[in-house]
Amino acid sequence: MSDTHIIEIKELEDGSGDSYIEIPLPLLKKMNWVEGDDLRLDRRKDGSIRVKKVNFETVELDFDEDELFKYMQIAHEKGISFNQFCGNALSEALAKAEFENECG
Repeated sequence: MSDTHIIEIKELEDGSGDSYIEIPLPLLKKMNWVEGDDLRLDRRKDGSIRVKKVNFETVELDFDEDELFKYMQIAHEKGISFNQFCGNALSEALAKAEFENECG
């Protein structure tokens, strides 16, 4: 079940053009969000934005300098950050392992 809340996007008054939203306290409490939580914003086809709390885990990767450089270049060519590249690779590996586990 999904609730919809309309929150106004406000522009900073410093002339930077940067925007922000203020999430009302009752909604923060309802969602069990606190200051400092990481949130992900996903733009939807209807123009709305879906906001979800993200729980990060730390994963240590062991690359030599050549491997690191190669993977950073691939991420750059794809137009994504190295962290996004690693996250995508981990997601794909987990999905593959789950599929293989289900199929035997």
